[in-house]
Amino acid sequence: MKDEIDIESPINSIYIIEDKLIVACGGGPGLKNKLILYQLHPGYIGEKLIENILEETPKFIEGIPNKKIFGICCDNQIIFYSISQNWKSFNKIHSLIINPKETVLISFKIHENYLAVGDFEGELKLFNIKFNNDQIVSTNEIGFFHNAHWRGINKIEFMTKNEMKFLITASGDGNCKIFDITDLSKSITLVSNFSFRQSYSEPANYCMNDLIFIPEKNIAYTIQSSKNDKKAKSFLTKWDLNNVNLVKPLETINVSNLPCSSLDITEDKKYLGITDVQGKIFFIDLKRFRICNKEQIGENQLKCCKFYNNNFVTGSIGYKLRIDKLKYGFNFDILKNLFYVFIALGICYYIYLKKNKLLDENY
Repeated sequence: MKDEIDIESPINSIYIIEDKLIVACGGGPGLKNKLILYQLHPGYIGEKLIENILEETPKFIEGIPNKKIFGICCDNQIIFYSISQNWKSFNKIHSLIINPKETVLISFKIHENYLAVGDFEGELKLFNIKFNNDQIVSTNEIGFFHNAHWRGINKIEFMTKNEMKFLITASGDGNCKIFDITDLSKSITLVSNFSFRQSYSEPANYCMNDLIFIPEKNIAYTIQSSKNDKKAKSFLTKWDLNNVNLVKPLETINVSNLPCSSLDITEDKKYLGITDVQGKIFFIDLKRFRICNKEQIGENQLKCCKFYNNNFVTGSIGYKLRIDKLKYGFNFDILKNLFYVFIALGICYYIYLKKNKLLDENY
């Protein structure tokens, strides 16, 4: 029973499927590139079930909902694997090579039969992906947006609204963009562009590090960090995406005075978890939109994170894989509710005394 494991390689990305944890790690001279599968338990990381040594460094993992399939970015290709029924092996089932050869992929997202891919140069591509049970039959390019961003696309999300389909992207150039992919006969169309500023007079000087979209509410959360090395603050912003042509910021808080690298949301959509570059985790109460707890759990950059039940799993470039309990901190809503209860009891007591004529008329 361990709440922290040394992987012996930098951890680049993690993904949770059912009660299993997939870890992509590697990069650097003399370090092994690996794909590892662990059993997860409440509060601790269990036994290692699979370990594959790879030739190339896996930079990012994304799974396919309701299937035991996942893909990893390795330079200019996405390699897809299925997981055996007994959780004993990864089986390579498909490889999608993106040209040109110098392309470095850093993000992708799968939704239904769509696969969106973003690279380090800001190029955006869309593919049709066909499945046969836990096999990928084909991947065909159906859309392309040249220079979607002028820096890398760090995160991609799909959005469906009134039978229209959109892509939401977050980039290191400081911008988030929404693209219409409803009618691909007209190619991918840019709908809107939004970015974070502390004031209207301030230039967009932030790197959009991560993005989460909540389809039930058409709300997005972004974590962005200043590009100013001397004041590298990180902010969390809540965005209203109900009108895709006019995206509005709703709330913003300063999370850290250091760059933050990743975020994830609990299954009930009540809390966000955020990691920074010096081993600190932050838990955000989304109802109050406030930091409800923060904790120093290491010294190295926490590059990736995922919630598992009420646990928060993180991976660092310092080789550490760790699981921590979601800590809520002090709940001020309880104090507020108690205050209202005391007020109500006071009023009831006053009425009781009045009825029983126990109060002086000048009271």
